[in-house]
Amino acid sequence: MKKTVLSILLLGISAAAWAQHAVIKGKFVKENTITMGTSQMYLFKAVDGGMVPVSMIPVARQDHSFQAQLADSDLNVIRYIGFADEVYPVYMRKGDSLTIDAGLGKITYSGKVNAENKVFADWNKIVAPLRNFNYTKDGWKRAADDYAPTLDSLVKPAEAFVNNIKTGNTKFDHYLKMMLPYSFRYDALGPFLQGLGYARHDQYPAFISNMFKTENYSDQQIWTLPFGYSYIQNSAFVKHFVYNLENGYLENVIVPEITNPKMRADYVLTVLARKEYQKMAAFVSKNKQYMVTDQQKSRMKVFEKRAILKEPGGESIDFAYPDRNGKVHHLKDFRGKAVLVDVWATWCKPCLAEQPALEALEKSFEGKEVVFLSISIDTEKDKWTNMVETKNLSGIHLYSNNQGSLIQDYEITEVPRFILFDKNGKMVSYDAIRPSDPKLKELIESKI
Repeated sequence: MKKTVLSILLLGISAAAWAQHAVIKGKFVKENTITMGTSQMYLFKAVDGGMVPVSMIPVARQDHSFQAQLADSDLNVIRYIGFADEVYPVYMRKGDSLTIDAGLGKITYSGKVNAENKVFADWNKIVAPLRNFNYTKDGWKRAADDYAPTLDSLVKPAEAFVNNIKTGNTKFDHYLKMMLPYSFRYDALGPFLQGLGYARHDQYPAFISNMFKTENYSDQQIWTLPFGYSYIQNSAFVKHFVYNLENGYLENVIVPEITNPKMRADYVLTVLARKEYQKMAAFVSKNKQYMVTDQQKSRMKVFEKRAILKEPGGESIDFAYPDRNGKVHHLKDFRGKAVLVDVWATWCKPCLAEQPALEALEKSFEGKEVVFLSISIDTEKDKWTNMVETKNLSGIHLYSNNQGSLIQDYEITEVPRFILFDKNGKMVSYDAIRPSDPKLKELIESKI
């Protein structure tokens, strides 16, 4: 009896505690993809034209259900719930309990639906037919016949809805009247990214043609949107490469069209941060002029240094890693000697295949002003240590744990990678010939 009373009391305390917080629960149906699983989704916030996760939410494999309690910092602001490529906005206050049923471009809000979430719910009802083309498995197949009439039928209802937003939350209302028109444009572009196109300009819906004529990215508020960067990317891609059938690199055609100076600089820096460029040195050289604020200029200097270091004659960025005994070795410690850096891993078969040739190459330079640094990107240190010791590998062997300046500043994304520096620490070759090719020996000899 006492245990039963205690259990009831604890349940009551737990329920009371949950009542003091905001809770979102429900289901989110999402198909697995090669790059994205569905066992967890996230609560996101908008930051610098994109989204960053603020919390992870487990999703049940059997029925796609979830439940999450929001932190105080996520209350009274717009947050986004879902997966990186499909999110829905929510606005929660302390004590709110919201149930959502989401996925495939649609969402329903139930439970304690406050005025702000009702706006989101009603908006989704309007644009759901348009989102069907983007988020359903076969939606793109229907786009050729159904897209234009669907879009035409939604333009005026969407405009009327935005004009009539009035929740009493002045800040929220003001932001939504800016956000939702961009959201509509963003959804309208979706089918073109999946292959839709027309033979002539006059076949395109007037809404799309007018958008391309009037959008000059002058509104700094675009950068407050969770899809701000993607909106700029997508609209420029469709305009130039689908609508106008142009050729070239996307980042090069977008930058000149962004008329807001600060946002143009933010866009350039985001392209660099995401590594969405074709030739880094050329992109940096062309666009560093657009930095406006001191912070932007400072960030650009970092990218400029990274870009230059990959070019022959570029100044190196120092890096340092420990050997098996814990002694830290810096690249700058070897000034006065040519340095061949071998970036490898114990699990990399091409790396191991080059090992005999690398050992022979090192032996051929004994007594000469050449240093061989082998830096492992393994994340299991014991495996690296055992291989170096059991095979008695020559040269200086260092452990990076796939972190640090070599990985980040030199943007190492694959192995094996051989990098050659001259006696002054300047770049000779960022992607040098492998040791199994005799030309590498000739290259090293030319630098000592």
